Amino acid sequence: MMSPGALIASILMLEIQRFVASGETLIQVESPYNSVAVGEDRILHFDHPKGKARIFLGLTIPDGSNPVQCRNSVNCLDFGGTGLEIHDEAHCQMISWVTDTLSQLKDCVVLDGHWYGGGQQISQPWPIEKVPRNETPYVTADMLQRRDLWYGGVSEPYWISSRGIAVRVTDDTPLFLSLPDEDNDGKADLLCLRAAREPPFPLLQDFPLTLTYFLCSGANVKEVHERTSPVSFPYPPAIPDVRMLEDPIWSTWAEYKEDVNEQRVREFAYGIKRRGFNNSQVEIDDNWETCYGDLTFNPDKFPDPRKLITELHEEGFRVTLWVHPFVNRECQSFVEGDRKGYFIQDETGETQLTSWWQGSSAGLVDFSSPEAVRWWTHRLKVLQKSTGVDSFKFDAGETSWMPKSYVLRNVDKRAWPDAFSRLFVEAVARFGGMIEVRVGKGTQGHLGFVRMLDKDSTWGEDNGLRTLVPSLLHFGLLGYPYVLPDMVGGNSYDQEPSEELFLRWAQANTFMPAIQFSILPWRYGDKMTERCQRVTALHKQFSSTLIQLAEEGIVKGIPMARPTWWLCPEEEICLTADQQFLLGDKILVTPIVHEGARTLTVVIPPGNWKRADTGYYYRGPHIYSIEDITLDSIIYFTKDTEKEL
Repeated sequence: MMSPGALIASILMLEIQRFVASGETLIQVESPYNSVAVGEDRILHFDHPKGKARIFLGLTIPDGSNPVQCRNSVNCLDFGGTGLEIHDEAHCQMISWVTDTLSQLKDCVVLDGHWYGGGQQISQPWPIEKVPRNETPYVTADMLQRRDLWYGGVSEPYWISSRGIAVRVTDDTPLFLSLPDEDNDGKADLLCLRAAREPPFPLLQDFPLTLTYFLCSGANVKEVHERTSPVSFPYPPAIPDVRMLEDPIWSTWAEYKEDVNEQRVREFAYGIKRRGFNNSQVEIDDNWETCYGDLTFNPDKFPDPRKLITELHEEGFRVTLWVHPFVNRECQSFVEGDRKGYFIQDETGETQLTSWWQGSSAGLVDFSSPEAVRWWTHRLKVLQKSTGVDSFKFDAGETSWMPKSYVLRNVDKRAWPDAFSRLFVEAVARFGGMIEVRVGKGTQGHLGFVRMLDKDSTWGEDNGLRTLVPSLLHFGLLGYPYVLPDMVGGNSYDQEPSEELFLRWAQANTFMPAIQFSILPWRYGDKMTERCQRVTALHKQFSSTLIQLAEEGIVKGIPMARPTWWLCPEEEICLTADQQFLLGDKILVTPIVHEGARTLTVVIPPGNWKRADTGYYYRGPHIYSIEDITLDSIIYFTKDTEKEL
């Protein structure tokens, strides 16, 4: 068996920027858009007029395996029980491995240029080669549980590069992903795709092991995305709730954690109204239930939830509830769910228990069972009818919460385990445009907001403020335009946000699709309250723009918030701008995300851009240093197509 690391490192070190060819060409596939050539060295060369890519093929095929051409296709090689087939599809080439003899298949794409997309990450690097990654199953997971290894709940097997290349892996590939740093320079050199029937993927006896992906091309990163995204992801069916686009959500979570009750919710809401803030809704978060999963208000904490919610409605608030797909074993509802087979089971039909952050032993609703979905959603509808609750915040949904032994009924096993996340979103999307979820895997075609996973109350790249904009861009690139940023100031898990951090976080949210407060601004005094009122007023001022861009997502499938390279896809300064974004094509937003900052570095795209707070004009593409930053600064620019400097 050849050593993949040794092979890759030697080629990278010797000829990383040069075309490498040796021996006879075994496969040659050409199309009007691009061409593929595979030589005896098992390096695939993917060329198109504006760029090229190289892929190290068959890294698990034993040394000495001499391929022969397949009988039924000139674009197919047989390595003795393992076949490689390549054929063109529009602007893409499909690379497909099938084996009956090997336990794993592996190809690695060389990361020339800058790369974007893939999995949600704690550090959310932009571009992704900035942070190498060890191998992990490429499934939806709660990355807070294993920050150094797991990807998050909003992850797609889709990557694009500044060289005009896209890679898209098919959903039936049991994918393990790594981004190794082969030359020890601190950056990832390869995107390695390994297929294996290893946990959490099922062991399939009836199907061969496959590794299938598409290589697609375009003139640049924007063009290849515009060509490839529509054939990779469905478009949203409608825009989410308009009021959530206009006015802030107010959640009890970061302010009270589990210590929520009727009186605190009432005071929370009245404090918002008394200080003149608008609202889209109040969200009652964790620990309102009698028992986790019973979906019944705890009478000791909420003596009369119907009366409370009626009062809030009369004061102009809508009310949503935090819910989850677990039922703890000690709850009354567990008995019924277990008896009727509504929780995930194993092959023998036995309920398999799992653990989660609010329960050491729980059943997980089986969303592959129509009967279980009807049972769970019916109980939510009964809760709505009896209390007047308007909608729900749906938490969890990642496959990492599934028990180790599981069965997904009536679902092709080749789609396990991520089909669970897809079915979860399908079930909850029935509750309409006010919902929020935190998972996305092939679910772009469902209604609602997609929420960033809990952020820490810190400044940095380790899940702090500086991951906010990259996360926003990442979601949009994967086809999820209706992004709900996490709570202003983070979740206050290990530390409270400083006054400056809280303010900069609020300001950074100003032009995002929605704003969510939980830590109350007046905790920091009247001045902070005034500053946050300015944030919400400015957001409201641009709400018609937000709604217009949201509607574009239905028709065109493009992000509301766009990377700077959207307007300059071949400019290096645009390709690496990670702390700014475009709202549409005519507003450039440049949040201040460094503690104590009095200057701000801004990448201005091509054209003339007017700074909103001073009226000064800047011409791009160019990097500018803004020197007059204060705590009140909200820096954004509008494009002027007529004004000349």
